[in-house]
Amino acid sequence: MARFINIATIHFQVSERGNDPQQTALAQFREAELRLDGAGVDLVVTCEGMESVGQTMKQAENAKRPGPMFNAYRDFAMRNSCTIAGSIKLEDGGKVYNALVFIGADGDLLGDYRKAFPTQGELEQGLSAGNGAKVVDTPAGRLGGVICFDLNFDELRDAYRTLRPDVLCFSSMFHGGHLQQNWAYQCRCYFAAACKDNTSDILDPLGRIVNSTNFYNRIAWARVNLDRFFMHQDKNNIRFHEIRRKYGNKILVDVASDLGTAVMYSLTDEISAPEVAKEFELVEIDDYFAASRRRIFAPFLKPHLNMDSIR
Repeated sequence: MARFINIATIHFQVSERGNDPQQTALAQFREAELRLDGAGVDLVVTCEGMESVGQTMKQAENAKRPGPMFNAYRDFAMRNSCTIAGSIKLEDGGKVYNALVFIGADGDLLGDYRKAFPTQGELEQGLSAGNGAKVVDTPAGRLGGVICFDLNFDELRDAYRTLRPDVLCFSSMFHGGHLQQNWAYQCRCYFAAACKDNTSDILDPLGRIVNSTNFYNRIAWARVNLDRFFMHQDKNNIRFHEIRRKYGNKILVDVASDLGTAVMYSLTDEISAPEVAKEFELVEIDDYFAASRRRIFAPFLKPHLNMDSIR
């Protein structure tokens, strides 16, 4: 069934740290609040600048010991009945992490993601590394976190590909260029980036930018549909016209001819995209690729090996 949510990412405007860096960062968040309050947003992603500019190691917070940053996120989420992925220095068990906290509409901490690959500078600062990919179930879908330097590591991306998030929340002090597109496409999900300098972008599962902002506006906004089915066009595309004839405007098949892929979305409450795919015997893209791998590698494998191990 159609599952639309409104995503907003908050661009970070770099400025001098001044005498009170935390207030500098919080002032930027409050400016964004004025634009987002009451607008019907379902998911908000904040930039890593909130943590890196706005907090020292001693100012690290957690849900049991919230401070100005955690409280600002919690109050906004409660006021707007939404989920927020908030950049924060998170203290846990005596260690401090560069993290995203996922706070729900009731103000509770739904989960967190801790930067898996801190930079050398962060490690020297005393920040600890997280345990890798993590998906948190929220009212805004299955959310994963990615923080800045993380974007360079394919092993983290591939772990998320297995976890099947709906949205990857990217909080960063650098943009990442075409790596953003790669992660969105490879993980078959939306990619919501809150950055500084260049742009903050929201990408669809095909890696295409659906909205972008910079310091002039500072809010990237997109209405997206989480109900989707991702497929290769081979052997599937002969069914597209049949699907359109039966369901008309209730189903959207979004074709990316340059990639040879397509994403089908349900625009109705009557049926989901995966259910339509099952009805028309469509093959999901990763199942299609797995079958190709098995055919290619089968002659080289011993009979006792599990073929699924090369998926």
